[in-house]
Amino acid sequence: MQGEVRPTPNVHTAEEFERAYAGREPDYYQAMVERFASRGRPGKWLDVGAGIGLFTECARRNGIDVTGLEASRDGVDIARARFPEADVRLHVLPDPLPFADGSIATIVCHQTIEHLEGATARAMLADCHRVLEHGGVLLVYSPCLYDPEQRAEATHINLYTPSSLAREVERSGFRVRRRPNAPSPLLGGSRPAMYLMLAALKLTRSDRLSATANCVAVRP
Repeated sequence: MQGEVRPTPNVHTAEEFERAYAGREPDYYQAMVERFASRGRPGKWLDVGAGIGLFTECARRNGIDVTGLEASRDGVDIARARFPEADVRLHVLPDPLPFADGSIATIVCHQTIEHLEGATARAMLADCHRVLEHGGVLLVYSPCLYDPEQRAEATHINLYTPSSLAREVERSGFRVRRRPNAPSPLLGGSRPAMYLMLAALKLTRSDRLSATANCVAVRP
């Protein structure tokens, strides 16, 4: 909020969560859970930046053993009140992730890394590498630096391009497996226009044609 002094840029209030998630239910994330399950690895999952726990709740309802970490006490309280069975815990980055080395199969970092200062993001990626098992999967999904609407969002202090995110992830010791990015709607939002932009994005791999900076990586 304009004029507000935040202790850290990745901590949100209950009012901000209400605006961001107004009317949204866990089923909203069903397709995402299924997609991430196809790209992730069975076993213990970690959701970094869980918000009010809707993805975590949906994943648990789909039989996934997942723990959510959230820096906002408001977010954790809302998540626990909504779904007491959800394992959502208070955790502020860059504090080390509260898990043993090699104990996690899949880590989801969805719409989180853009809210972290660069040094904090690098520390988080390094610690994700530590807690993932060999062959474990890291899924990072975020907006693209070239999206003007996303750049205008005050809490987006660390936007990446698809290429710069992949380099950052690789510097942390991961091997990038996929970059499943969505095209920018430069030709409009119609289905034919988006299909054309998607084809152009896949053909050229140009960062400027992407609306997202997404990455699926494995710990070798």
